[in-house]
Amino acid sequence: MHSLAIEIRVLKARALKVSERRLRYRVEAAFGGASDAYAAGRSSPDHNLLERQLPTLNIDEFRLVGVTEKTESVIRLLEDGNLTSLKVVPIVGFGGLGKTTLAVTVYKSPTMKGIQTRSFLTVSQHYDLCILLESLLRQLIGVSLRDSSCSKEENFKDPLKGIETWHISEIIGRCRAHLEDKRYFIVLDDLWSPEDWANLKVAFPDNDKQSRILITTRNRYVAESCCSDPHDLIYNMEPLPFEESKKLFYKKVFKLDQCPVLYHDLEVISDSILKKCSGLPLAIVSIGGMLARTKNKTRAEWEKVCDRLGSGLETSATIGGMRRILSLGYHDLPYNLKACFLYLSVFPEDYEIKRGPLVRRWAAEGFITGMHETNLEEIAAKCLDEFVTRSIVTPTRIASTGLVRSCKVHDIMLEVITSKSIQENFISFVGKQQYSTIGHDKIRRLSIQADGSGSIKEQEKHNTNFSHARSLLILRCSEKPLHISFAHLKLLRVLDLEGCWWLSNEDLKEICKMSVLRYLCLRRTNVSQLPKLVGRLKELVTLDVRETSIRELPETATQLGSLKHLFGGRYRHYTRVSRVKLFEPHEALTIPRGLKNMKSIQKIAHVDIASSSRTMQELGALSQLTKICAMNSEYGGEKWKPFAASLNMLWKSLRHLSIIHWRNRDTGLEIFLELKSPPIFLEQLYLWGRLSVLPPWILSLNYLIELSLRENFFDGDLLRQLGRLPSLVSLKLYHESFMGIQLCFEQNLFPRLKELIVDNAPNLDELRFDGGARNLERLTLAFEREPAKGIVGIESLPRLKEVEFFGAIIFYSLVEGMMAEAKIHPNKPRVYREN
Repeated sequence: MHSLAIEIRVLKARALKVSERRLRYRVEAAFGGASDAYAAGRSSPDHNLLERQLPTLNIDEFRLVGVTEKTESVIRLLEDGNLTSLKVVPIVGFGGLGKTTLAVTVYKSPTMKGIQTRSFLTVSQHYDLCILLESLLRQLIGVSLRDSSCSKEENFKDPLKGIETWHISEIIGRCRAHLEDKRYFIVLDDLWSPEDWANLKVAFPDNDKQSRILITTRNRYVAESCCSDPHDLIYNMEPLPFEESKKLFYKKVFKLDQCPVLYHDLEVISDSILKKCSGLPLAIVSIGGMLARTKNKTRAEWEKVCDRLGSGLETSATIGGMRRILSLGYHDLPYNLKACFLYLSVFPEDYEIKRGPLVRRWAAEGFITGMHETNLEEIAAKCLDEFVTRSIVTPTRIASTGLVRSCKVHDIMLEVITSKSIQENFISFVGKQQYSTIGHDKIRRLSIQADGSGSIKEQEKHNTNFSHARSLLILRCSEKPLHISFAHLKLLRVLDLEGCWWLSNEDLKEICKMSVLRYLCLRRTNVSQLPKLVGRLKELVTLDVRETSIRELPETATQLGSLKHLFGGRYRHYTRVSRVKLFEPHEALTIPRGLKNMKSIQKIAHVDIASSSRTMQELGALSQLTKICAMNSEYGGEKWKPFAASLNMLWKSLRHLSIIHWRNRDTGLEIFLELKSPPIFLEQLYLWGRLSVLPPWILSLNYLIELSLRENFFDGDLLRQLGRLPSLVSLKLYHESFMGIQLCFEQNLFPRLKELIVDNAPNLDELRFDGGARNLERLTLAFEREPAKGIVGIESLPRLKEVEFFGAIIFYSLVEGMMAEAKIHPNKPRVYREN
């Protein structure tokens, strides 16, 4: 009886443990976790366990839209026949791109030959490690038993008997023992953190049997943390091209590869719907499924779906799965990032969000906290980087250093963010057709977005109380919306009026009474003068008056003791190609005396040193200054002397320096040949103007990352000098910066250079790579005459990815020669041209 009692207690404890595990795992079951596999294999091995473990997906819906090509690419990365050690290949990309579908397809592919055992584990955001490892072992043992006949014998002993009571270390040990002498293939689907990988990888031995692990994740940082060996490679999941998106859409709606003739009038609106989906398979299938079930497939019905797609996210169960998946990104965010996430909804669809203004607004809104409020923008910038890593935003412009300059929010993700914002009364909208949110008692943040004509719907122009608003963003409005009275907006912290041409100087008088205002953007407005009242804005941190008619600041502006960012000047800015952005200076900002009182100032761009020469004497007193962009349109170097003297006092703080002297035949910049105390911590330097020689102090800039030169007329051994800069990543040699006949990258020079731009070196006969710049990835070239000896030595650039030719004149023989060399280059760089 005593032994029976003990056995009963053991059974009760075992049952309780199983119950607790299942209870903890109930949430994960909703996300495709391992609980089904656990239940299926609980009492005996299941021969179909692998199939049960795979996520429930209609793979056939996706297979026709490029999955075959992607599958082949991933398999090529996995196979690597010469590598016997364990290899890890993460698939990384935005939620809904089809990462799991691709992983399932690869997992089932007959091309993966020689695999002796395999397992597909869905990890998910929340999981019970013990249950997940139990599932792994059940799959592995299940494969072995399925492939043998021992399980059919009468005296068969279940090797997993009692697994519910095993300690986690025992489960791991058994997994390793089972895999030790086999070539295995493991898929870990939906990893959310590096800790997930650290917890799981201990179960997988590196057994020198050509074993492989395939991982899917939304987070690039997670993907990189899984790649500890140089042979581990990341596969970047890309959205579907438009034509493949159409195939998938029509397959879902009509079970055909194209729109039937009977419904030809739906093709245009189909394109509009697909534009919202932006190549996201999950979105396309979800919306397509909703339309497939509509009884009346008419243009009017489809236009309604297109217009009300946001409401569909809220109300339609058809796309509930898509919304749940995209919403996971929000729920996984740390608390301090959720406000930044919701704030992204203030921007309309397809809006290019610039890094600088975004992080400054986040800081002004109070979303970012730091020690004594120092470096809030740096903390905010890290938040944006986190969103990029998590695939919440898509980078649209990336610097050579890897810094994301601008980004967009995927349209479907924007719908999810907007829905969350409305639900939590975080942001209110006016003019966003699919949302009606101006009925809240208290509006905290308001985004006013005009329609395509620049106007606001008439019915939304009246009876709205904005007096409690803390933030106001007005976009694309050609007329003053909602009869707004700035006099009533006393609590505003953030006011962004970029592009609002209806704004008047009289409006500025009311705006300057907003005593708690921290961020004010008047860029591209029709204002011409800041009132003296601007000095009242004691909390103002950012003032942006670029591309306005404001040419000088009033004396009271020097009373802005909290101001950190001052941007002004009007200049013509244009893009030649994606990585070559130039501007023609036109007018810069005159700053009054008293600048030394603005102790908090960190960034100034663009200041006219000719009309602010006395003020430039005070520049050296700004100990927090990290960026200064200075222009001079007058002849001679006399006006630069006070500025140069102040630079000697900013040697410790300055990180970004732009000096623009645009009288290109004038030697006005000679004053900068000698600086007693140069800014040795500079990271970015832009020199525009004639110099007889390269200033010697530049060669002491050990932290310099980016160097841009223009119209300097340098000659001789320029590269031999610059090549010893240890941190230089980007070198941009713009128009007439170099006048020699050869640019030669010699052995051991430019050890970190990744980007090189050569834009019209008029006397150049040869561009030669002779063992230097071995990390170069991108080469961008423009010539007004064809170099006699051409481009030599790209075979010595093992990491070269892109060669781009641009300009008014394209020498096709040069391009074709480069294409031929690219074909035999080990890295197969892309060669292309842009006119």
